[in-house]
Amino acid sequence: MIELDNATKVYGDGTVAVEDVSFEVEEGETVTLVGPSGCGKTTTMTMVNRLTEISDGDIRIDGTSVLDQDPIELRRNIGYVIQEIGLFEHMTVAENISIVPDLRGWSDEEKSARVEELLDLIELPQTVADQYPGNLSGGQRQRVGVARAMAAEPDIILMDEPFGALDPITRQNLQEEFLEIQRALDVTIMFVTHDIDEALKMGDKVAVLRDGELVQYDAPKDLLGSPKNEFVADFIGEDRVLKQLTAVSVREVMTAPKDGDGAGERPLSPEESLKVALQRILQDGSPKMVVENGEVVGRLTEADVAAVAGARASEVLQQ
Repeated sequence: MIELDNATKVYGDGTVAVEDVSFEVEEGETVTLVGPSGCGKTTTMTMVNRLTEISDGDIRIDGTSVLDQDPIELRRNIGYVIQEIGLFEHMTVAENISIVPDLRGWSDEEKSARVEELLDLIELPQTVADQYPGNLSGGQRQRVGVARAMAAEPDIILMDEPFGALDPITRQNLQEEFLEIQRALDVTIMFVTHDIDEALKMGDKVAVLRDGELVQYDAPKDLLGSPKNEFVADFIGEDRVLKQLTAVSVREVMTAPKDGDGAGERPLSPEESLKVALQRILQDGSPKMVVENGEVVGRLTEADVAAVAGARASEVLQQ
């Protein structure tokens, strides 16, 4: 668990970058930090690994203050991914991934096995291990950056705009892949982004910051359903209904199947979003959709979706 307790950062010229920010990140959660440029989201995150030193307040990891830990050792135990990736061009992919394991005294056999495992995880061919970063595409380099952050099996990974420089298709693919990786590894993640859609998609919780202060901290569906004030509502955008449908899965809303709910021609998956479900309902003109996960596990109707997002959902979707 990561606990921020009135964490504050004031620079020498008196500039207050972060002021009295408090929230908790539960073990295994992904929390996204989002807000306008200069709102303090990156500063907040980098106080966790002491790349930015706290001026006041405290940050604790599993109950121990980061201020009581050696900063170098602290950083070796926390994965870190940045937008620019920061791979060493004179080192092979395998050497880049192995940097922290090497510092921690892993054997050559252990490092080699970990590189092989991570290349499989990020879906890159094993032949990439001996290549240099300059020979890789932007998306491949970003994957290697993620692998390097995970190499020493950290419990926490910090990610600063990790997909911000990528084209939209590569970005979406990496988002999906990283969500799968996070579920498989059960690591705790703090993820900085300027993109509210990415924040809602990637985060179990979303921290919205403004002028160095925490404005709202909620699960995506709660943030969308009950923005705290006009600033949050405006930052989310006018398409809040559709975003709300994207943030809720079919599994959360579906009801138990009834007699006669056999396999459908285009069944829904429990993990699909309500936005996908409503699109399917409108396209098929069906009063209900069957939900399958190897077998029929539920049913979903337009009324079920409307109960979450309001009656305007189908109207907005058809516009």
